[in-house]
Amino acid sequence: MTVLGWIVFSLFSVSAAYFVYQLAKDIIWNRKLKVFQKSVGESVVKRPVMFWIKRSYGAAVASLFMFATVFSGSFSIPNMLGDRVLLHAKSLSSAQELRELLSSQSNGYLNWWFRDFVTFTDAVPEANMGAEDQVDASQELERDFIGTNNQVEGVEEADIIKTDGDMIYYAARYQNVIRILSIGDGGVATLEADLELGDVYTDSIFLTDEYLVVIGYSYEMTPYAYDVEYDYVGWAYTAYTGTVIVYDRETLEIAYQLETDSNFYQYRLINDALFLVSNKQTNQEEVRPMLKETEGELDEVTSYVDYDDIYYFDNVPIYGMTVFTGIDLNTFDVNSQAFLGYVNQIYADDDSLYTAFSYTEYFQYTEAQIGWVEKTQIMKFDIDTTNATFNYVGQAVLDGYIENQYWMDEYDDHLRIVTTSWNPIQNRLYVLKQSETTDELIIVGSIENGLGKPNERVYSVDFQGTTGYVVTFEQIDPRYWIDLSDPTDPKILKATERPGFSTYLHIWNEEGTQVVGFGYSADQNGRINGMEIIASNDDLGVEDSYVLTYQDQLGIWSYSYSEASYNPKAMMISPDHGIVAFPVMSWSYQEVAPDNYQSNYVSQYLVFYIDFTQEDPDNIISEPIVIRHEASAYYFGIDRGVYISETGDQAFEMIYTLSVTGMVSYNLETKAIFQTINFELPDWAKE
Repeated sequence: MTVLGWIVFSLFSVSAAYFVYQLAKDIIWNRKLKVFQKSVGESVVKRPVMFWIKRSYGAAVASLFMFATVFSGSFSIPNMLGDRVLLHAKSLSSAQELRELLSSQSNGYLNWWFRDFVTFTDAVPEANMGAEDQVDASQELERDFIGTNNQVEGVEEADIIKTDGDMIYYAARYQNVIRILSIGDGGVATLEADLELGDVYTDSIFLTDEYLVVIGYSYEMTPYAYDVEYDYVGWAYTAYTGTVIVYDRETLEIAYQLETDSNFYQYRLINDALFLVSNKQTNQEEVRPMLKETEGELDEVTSYVDYDDIYYFDNVPIYGMTVFTGIDLNTFDVNSQAFLGYVNQIYADDDSLYTAFSYTEYFQYTEAQIGWVEKTQIMKFDIDTTNATFNYVGQAVLDGYIENQYWMDEYDDHLRIVTTSWNPIQNRLYVLKQSETTDELIIVGSIENGLGKPNERVYSVDFQGTTGYVVTFEQIDPRYWIDLSDPTDPKILKATERPGFSTYLHIWNEEGTQVVGFGYSADQNGRINGMEIIASNDDLGVEDSYVLTYQDQLGIWSYSYSEASYNPKAMMISPDHGIVAFPVMSWSYQEVAPDNYQSNYVSQYLVFYIDFTQEDPDNIISEPIVIRHEASAYYFGIDRGVYISETGDQAFEMIYTLSVTGMVSYNLETKAIFQTINFELPDWAKE
């Protein structure tokens, strides 16, 4: 109880004591009066019941207020986390409380499933090079390379391929194996090892100076009998085990391993601090998150997240448990805490991590109809990259939902976030800042009208310093420039329109006037024509584009698909090198005879050079360099490409493309295929 609470409680206590004293005094004197009246032979006067009720009224009222002060909690010491008052997050106290909370919201699973799986797949990367693009001029490095296309400089994102210029690590899809290649003199690649992962599946790896970090999962399916009479057994329950395996790069021995009873699905690496977000199923016997660690040859150690490190929110649906785990890769110290709820996307810079949970909130629209609105809960955590720890700061609930991490950005301690909603379609931009004393993220500025014409939803978002870029689309692609220099008063500066829409924007220069976009071209009616690369120089008002059309000059129709349209890490991009490259999988067909069509599948990797210094704006984008892999019955497409070059006596400049079937390198100087290495296919792919 606070000091004020003790003062109020004391006053009511003194008042109650006074009235009780007066009541006791009346009772004693009334008895003495009865004794005296009997002794002198007078008739005894009996007090009416109402007299005693009135005399006890003051004591009853004072006592009532005294107990109300205690049990109402009005003057209780607020729930604290560090120096911050928790107005929203609440910590648990026991397994019973946790199970009651989960039981009270057990009907939310269907809404979670719909919201999580029926989503769109647009993505727009921020104009920052990957951590591996940055070359310290003080280090006399001969090797140069283009790394993962990260959203924020210095914050590494996991991918299926990593390189340091000397080695390439490739987590082949559909296989539990890491292909490890070395790049020798003259750019010659050698397959050094196939690192088998056993029953661990992965498409997420990180690379440090010392370690290869593999993040994956394994699963166990528990059968049950549908019909005992016919002994028909089906599969009903799948338990996932999230796994982190840290390999020593020199020996390929396991230096550290972490197994959990939750499934990792979001992660960031900042320096040597690994931050992971996972989802734990809450229908397990042990409701606390479990951590099972093995370091080197030491014994396995199992621990659990304490109940007071598990938090929840009263007005946010509970669709599971989200576990936040930090691992210091220097010491392998682990820190974890959990929140009841879900996380769809995360954004991180070098000192903060934000999460977004988009969900549907239902309400009684009319007596016969249920209405719904889309909401997004934003949580902020301060992160310590020295010790790999999280510290919950605050939360806010916004209107609308977000589709990917690029709709969020932090600048000068303000979070800028764009949301969109379907019911009705409305696009909004919010600027949030954390409270200094409570766990609140406060809206300090917003744009709730003017982003998009009627029926146009958001397709891509990008932030560059004090400027924001938002692309909406229904039939025409409007791109909005937003002035965010005053966080409390964001303004739309201008908008330009062109057919089609961009799903990916990359700011090419620091001024933000040169923009490279990836998306789809369209006619004036909104009909999609094909994938498109766009290079715009807004300062000069010129642009160039390259369209992968659905029909070529010979009348051959095709359909092209690229992972880069929704996953920025599939695109290799570097303004310093003037390169944009991405994989394309194409299905083409043509009529070779009446009613006789011939189809063909082609796996390609397209490399474009971007040069904004060209006098002719039609030459900003070069014709593509096309690298092909041999087709297979399972349509294994090219997954990634890596640029590596070297100066000096052994100078080379190569693009290394990788797929499940093998590696094909292309020499950018001779403009020809340089080398091919075939990989061993899994047995099921050989049939």
